[in-house]
Amino acid sequence: MLQICIASLIAFIAVWFDCRERRIPNRLVFAGMIAGLIMGFASGGIPGLGRSCLGMIVGVGILFIPFSLGWIGAGDAKLLGAIGAILGAKGAAFSMLYGAIAGGLISAVVLARHGRLRWFVMSCLTWVVGFFGHIIPGAIGRSLRSLRQVGRPVHLENSGLAIPYSVAITIGMVIAALADFSVIRL
Repeated sequence: MLQICIASLIAFIAVWFDCRERRIPNRLVFAGMIAGLIMGFASGGIPGLGRSCLGMIVGVGILFIPFSLGWIGAGDAKLLGAIGAILGAKGAAFSMLYGAIAGGLISAVVLARHGRLRWFVMSCLTWVVGFFGHIIPGAIGRSLRSLRQVGRPVHLENSGLAIPYSVAITIGMVIAALADFSVIRL
């Protein structure tokens, strides 16, 4: 319970900074990482420290590719690393699972408010149909490929709209904690 409270405190402060300044301070996320490592060592010795290190690596690792592609900021990846250091690898993974869902819903609302949702959905569907056109053989595959030229690289245009992704990560962490870090069964 203490770990969830500390992770929540770090995450909510990160949301405040991200919404206000569009950045998450390194001092905050590194303090979260250090707190997680200390709690891991205090509660489980060297194996506990190892679990906290693994959680931190998993947290940063999950968001490394989106960060390297410029989809999210480094602060978001480090925030998930801090959550992982505090709540472990499972905590980071489930926080991101539910955070991705929350982020998708938030993005859909933002796109809809700016009249860009239909355009984005059509772009995604065209890409998916073209992708399946390369997998399905014969006339059906050629028909699907005709929606997108075969040699043309896939490019989903950036909408120009951005959300503070720490909000989605924090919502995901809260949902994951309420679900006891497991899959919600409906």
